[in-house]
Formats: sequence, C-alpha cells, structure tokens
Amino acid sequence: MTDLNELMGSPFVRVKLVAFVHFFFISNAMLGSWAHGSFEFYNFLFLIAMFWTMHSKDSIEAVQTALVINASSIFFDLVNIIVYFHGMNGWAIAFAIINLILRPVSVALLYREFNTRGGTLQTGSVFPTSQQRSYQDIDRPTQPTPTNSQPGPNVASIF
Repeated sequence: MTDLNELMGSPFVRVKLVAFVHFFFISNAMLGSWAHGSFEFYNFLFLIAMFWTMHSKDSIEAVQTALVINASSIFFDLVNIIVYFHGMNGWAIAFAIINLILRPVSVALLYREFNTRGGTLQTGSVFPTSQQRSYQDIDRPTQPTPTNSQPGPNVASIF
C-alpha cells in the first residue's frame, strides 16, 4: 500500500493518471451524439490543457488552466447529461456519468499538483484591489547617471 501512496505522491504520475482516466471516459462518452458539439468542445480543451500540463513540468499556469476547465466541466457535464439524456445511448451516458463522478477527485489531484508546483490562490491577482501599485513610465525610463564619468558626445544634437 505504501507503494501506491508513493506513486500518487509523484507529481507527474498524478497528472498522467488524471489525463489518461479522463481520456478513456471522454472517448467512450463521445460514442453518442452530444449537444451539438458542446461536450466535445470543453472536453477537448481540458485534454489539451492536460497535455500542456504534462509538457510544461514546472508551469503553474498549465495546471491552473486544467484545474479551472476541469472544475467548470462539472457544471457543463451536469447540464449536458440532463438536457441530452433522452437522446443518448446507454453506453455513452454511462461513461459520461462515471466521468462526472470522477471529476471532483481529479480536481483534488490537480489542486494538489498546483500546490506542489508552487501555486497559490490569490484573490488579488484576479480581482481589483484598493492597494496602490507602483507605476513605471516606459516612455521615459530613468537611467542612473554615473557620478565620476567624463561627458561623452551629445547624441541629442545629431537629430
């Protein structure tokens, strides 16, 4: 049992496991005709974000993107299953429901990966704050003037 805990403690195994499990269930759920492409669209975005997370092993943004898409997919899955339940075959609807049940577990695993990579949830980065931020004028950058240097040619006189 400790081997399983060590295996799940590895960050790359968590991401690959989440990607593989959702790929398996999404591909089986797509055997039905879904919602004029909405089911395929957000699940395709989720799988792309998971591949990006696997590729960029140190990127916090990749995990955050996959986490947000996966968390919002819980709501989207519910809507698609409820609205299109009557027109689906049993195979596709069963895999869609299993995929929906597994989403909170994968959200927890992705959040753990997000924390492992050093990400923190800060509301100040998303919502405006009342803190005063420093402003840097990029039109007129300030350059320190050397104190003991000889004056050079006047470049401004050329123009």
